[in-house]
Amino acid sequence: MFKSVDIRQRKLYRLLKEEKTIWVLYLDIVKFSEVEFRYGYRICRQILDEIEKEIHHTIKLQRNLYLFSHYESRGGDDFVVYFVPGKNTDWTITEVIKEWVLPLEERFNQRIKKLVYEKICLRSGLAQCVSEIGRSADYLLYAAVKEAFLLNKAEPDPNFFARREEITHLIEEPDKYLKAAFQPIIETRSGEVFGFEALARIPNSTCFNNIADLFPFAEKIGQLYPVETLCRRQAITSYPPIAQNNEKLFLNINPLVLIDPEFASGHTRKLLNEQGLAPTDVVLEITERSAIEDFSTFRDALEHYRNQGYLIALDDVGAGYSSLQSVAELHPDFLKVDRSLIQGVNADSIKWAMLETFVTFSKRIGCRIIAEGVETIEEMRTVIQLGVDFIQGYFIAKPSFERKSINPAVKEILDPKRRLKSIEKHPILSMVEPLPLFNTHTLVNAVETYFREHPHQWLVGITEDSRLAGVMQRDRLFAALGTRYGNSLYLERTIPILMDKNPLIVEDTTPIEVVSSLAMQRTDAQLYDGIIVANQRKPIGMVSVANLIKTMSERQIQIARGANPLTGLPGNLLIDQEIRQHLERNITFGLIYVDLNKFKYYNDLYGFQQGDAAIKTLSDVLLNVSYSAAEETFVGHIGGDDFIIISTPSDLEKLAINIITRFEQSCEQLPGTGNLSIALAGLIINPHDQLWTPLLVSERAAHIKKEVKAMGGNSFLLR
Repeated sequence: MFKSVDIRQRKLYRLLKEEKTIWVLYLDIVKFSEVEFRYGYRICRQILDEIEKEIHHTIKLQRNLYLFSHYESRGGDDFVVYFVPGKNTDWTITEVIKEWVLPLEERFNQRIKKLVYEKICLRSGLAQCVSEIGRSADYLLYAAVKEAFLLNKAEPDPNFFARREEITHLIEEPDKYLKAAFQPIIETRSGEVFGFEALARIPNSTCFNNIADLFPFAEKIGQLYPVETLCRRQAITSYPPIAQNNEKLFLNINPLVLIDPEFASGHTRKLLNEQGLAPTDVVLEITERSAIEDFSTFRDALEHYRNQGYLIALDDVGAGYSSLQSVAELHPDFLKVDRSLIQGVNADSIKWAMLETFVTFSKRIGCRIIAEGVETIEEMRTVIQLGVDFIQGYFIAKPSFERKSINPAVKEILDPKRRLKSIEKHPILSMVEPLPLFNTHTLVNAVETYFREHPHQWLVGITEDSRLAGVMQRDRLFAALGTRYGNSLYLERTIPILMDKNPLIVEDTTPIEVVSSLAMQRTDAQLYDGIIVANQRKPIGMVSVANLIKTMSERQIQIARGANPLTGLPGNLLIDQEIRQHLERNITFGLIYVDLNKFKYYNDLYGFQQGDAAIKTLSDVLLNVSYSAAEETFVGHIGGDDFIIISTPSDLEKLAINIITRFEQSCEQLPGTGNLSIALAGLIINPHDQLWTPLLVSERAAHIKKEVKAMGGNSFLLR
């Protein structure tokens, strides 16, 4: 037996060396263990004997159709059949299942019909073995048997051979069949492009409708590394015309590829150098097409690339194989939150809470969040509100082979000045909760079902042409349905019959104090209803009265704690906070340090009551001037006779002139006018010039103040 098998194998090797093609067919019985459970071991042993006889008989009868053919048992119900097609072969490899396997299955079932009372089905996997330069015959045949085995265990694919041929063409001529598209990733803080994710595309494909289908199939036939390597090369060579201003290149990397010798040996780094790029320009985006089983080994490999300068992003967070263990073990620089969590996040309280948790978590561990798949303005506003660091998606721009312009609406939403006003001047946005939406054609029973399935949701919005038409409160819906004829009257009618058509709706720019006042002016029956926050009647979310009261209380306490007791202006705590926020925004801003000249002499001469009056007079002047400024201006009281103003650089000189003019006028009401004057030290802070801190800002302003005080009188000095 062993000699016979060896001779046949040697003949296959010889035919392969002669550049003959070998078809490898792997056969087994579908759910054979269940057959054995139903009929027992003895019957199953007979079934296996019968299928082996039928395979042997079929090969013998069809011997003249092939140059050579034989089969071997792999144990149990597994068999491998080898065909070497010749001139007499009546079909191609794509027809083997139809012309050989199915007739065999029918004849086999005729053989065993006295043994079992059901049809036994055969499962097949088919691979093709051809000669390759540099590969031994035994290796090629082993690889073909393994491929046939894997295909046997996988779902049948009618396009298998066409797909395999397309991948062969792709590997042989990548420049013809493979292209790299790039999708921008926007930084929410600045609104600028941070980098681009490279996405493989096969424009003329007839077999792969979706690029996501390419990689699992390539892995199935053992071509994942070559395909990923070519995708990586195309991305790197195509990137230089796309990139500007040190924008990062995000490269998708399957975890298994990190042990690929070509990747590990520095070929990728060499390719980067040839394109004028460095590892520090690249973010390795670890995709989750396969789970990471050995974190220790993988972490060591990852550290090797991190030491070269590559940054690491973990993709698909919240979906697939991705888990908190991956984050804990790999310490990524970026977390890319999957589209499944971003889609509809503005109206889904669970997704809202999960994304908020990821953002908080990322800040704790020192990495940054990228929201993937942002496709609507509502989703974008929500992810910004929740504090994500970067945004990617069709709303920003679709993947493109060339650098395309960003959606103009993105710049407006992310404009630093606009965001400053939205978040700080109008903090109502920081309190918004998701508002589930239904349209006016929705039946009452659909809303009732929703409330029953979401016991913690107490309010939903009703829209018409994307604008808010009304709201439906949980308790009012169930109260209406709970009446004697409620179900029959309402369930099959549309929701407008019960909805509140006049809820409290406020614009997203409405100051929190105004929102609070409007909420408290409602009737007792509506006093605790939710408040809808909208942008030109398009709903953004809702605010609960409880949350509004809590926020107002906390705000008043914070202001009271940070205010100067004499003037009521923000004190050092809030001044420091304001400077930090401006520095973190990375925007150039202006500052004026205000000080009364010779105040100690004036206070000693006229008494502390007149000294306090002079300080309050100066604070009133500063406030009045700030109110009339074109841009939003912050006024703080450092202590004693020292004040600070923060505004835009272009307004500093005008502010200083107005302050001096109004102070001179106000001093006429105070005794000793000739002894009162002010020194104004102006400073422009450009975060791009150096690494600024609040302490450094204070030191630099104090130095300028010393210079201007030496000038005497009402003076202004700008540095």
